[in-house]
Amino acid sequence: MSANKLDRRSVLRMLAAAPLVPAALSGTAQAAPRSSAGVLGADLVSRPDLHPPLMEIITPAAGTEPGHVLLTPTGASTMDVNAPAPRAPIQPGSMLMDDTGQAVWFGPATEGVNFDLKVQQYQGKPVLTFWEGKVVVPPGFGHGKFVLLDETYTRIAEVAPVNGLTGDLHEFIITPQGTALLIAYREVRVDTTPVGGQPNSKVLENVVQEIDIASGELVFEWNSLEHVGLDESFYPVPKDPEAFHDYIHLNAICEDGDALLISARCTHAVYRIDRRNGDVKWRLCGRKSDFTMGDDAAFAWQHDVRRHADGSISLFDNADAAGRGKSRGMTLNVDESAKTATLLRSAESPEGLLAPNQGNAQMLPNGHMFVGWGGKPYFSEFGPNNEVLFHGRFAESMGSYRAYRAQWVGKPTDAPAVAGKPGDGVTSVYASWNGATEVTGWRVLAGPDEQDLTPVLDAPKAGFETKIDVQGPHAFAAVEALDASGAVLGRSAAVAVA
Repeated sequence: MSANKLDRRSVLRMLAAAPLVPAALSGTAQAAPRSSAGVLGADLVSRPDLHPPLMEIITPAAGTEPGHVLLTPTGASTMDVNAPAPRAPIQPGSMLMDDTGQAVWFGPATEGVNFDLKVQQYQGKPVLTFWEGKVVVPPGFGHGKFVLLDETYTRIAEVAPVNGLTGDLHEFIITPQGTALLIAYREVRVDTTPVGGQPNSKVLENVVQEIDIASGELVFEWNSLEHVGLDESFYPVPKDPEAFHDYIHLNAICEDGDALLISARCTHAVYRIDRRNGDVKWRLCGRKSDFTMGDDAAFAWQHDVRRHADGSISLFDNADAAGRGKSRGMTLNVDESAKTATLLRSAESPEGLLAPNQGNAQMLPNGHMFVGWGGKPYFSEFGPNNEVLFHGRFAESMGSYRAYRAQWVGKPTDAPAVAGKPGDGVTSVYASWNGATEVTGWRVLAGPDEQDLTPVLDAPKAGFETKIDVQGPHAFAAVEALDASGAVLGRSAAVAVA
């Protein structure tokens, strides 16, 4: 070891020789800073490799359903105008967020970007699922695969379509039978002259596949051009035969007894599909609707169709600038005997947002609705009377395909992260544990070297990264993560304070 290194170690030991202050009096804990604009977040000292987005909570949570908010931040970042210095580039990825806007878990994308993080059940256990891959813009579809994570954030399965196709970003549903419902895009050549196009044009056909997750075998396949014609589309037909004609653009699948409900953005319709032969049982809205649409029940460019136990159907109505002019989460009563569809509920954002794409409307217990505003970087939770219980946005140039609220218990296998910095009469210790949802407090240990650490302070967890100021200089520090009962969940390595 060099003389310089010996001198530095000696100095650190001398700094650490200061007497310890009793734990109850030895420091304070702080969360990441809050600016005057209400923006939460900061560059992370203990995890400099992670750069989750900053969030602004416009309406603080009050009376919301329990659980975290699930987002997939996507898009180019800008400098945070509220920060005193430029931030590192924001990473696309998957994020669990608490109601203060702080990340609880952030998983940077490993291949391109992530879409549609949600909690599902697989083999009787909760899992996190998301899509990862690359997006083709325009028209806006993906080439990728679907990922399942267990409670430790370990990849336990990956799913992709068969027959030479790649997974589209829009949907991945795990069924109780252990199969996955997903969407893929196939480029075909079609004569589009009957709808104003050119002969031998490029048309994007949508394919729905049901895949057995364990074996990867195909269970069911549905091809859109066999059942839905080009004449149903509202999407303009390109004059250039080499340009993609994205005539149907499927974006959601839902099990509905012996059938599937699928949402087709470009035909403004929901289709009920027979799972045995693929026949269309009925069309809801669109050019060839089998239902009379009641007052304000029609929708356009929609996403996220779901059937519920009471028979109602929910969806996110992106709407049309020439029509309603405002997007909304909505529910419909669909009477299949009378062939009528009537509006039950319509929830608009406080800003009256018109989302050009993406979005979802999740029905929660007690009549709550959680809405992700897709192409507009906002998310909201509404009460049963459409009162706004929670409302926020990305504070930077990011967006999220969908947004959900769900309960999740994460138990990462890695150790907590820690960093230490000397200050004026204090040692600042920064503690975090990415994805550990049961941590409620931190215990700081300090000493002259890695082997001689003793507890100096217990402090409550405050945000993704908790800054704990411990009185006096300390050469080395470590932290223990504590649960609500005070039990130790995990311990970090010791680090030099520098």
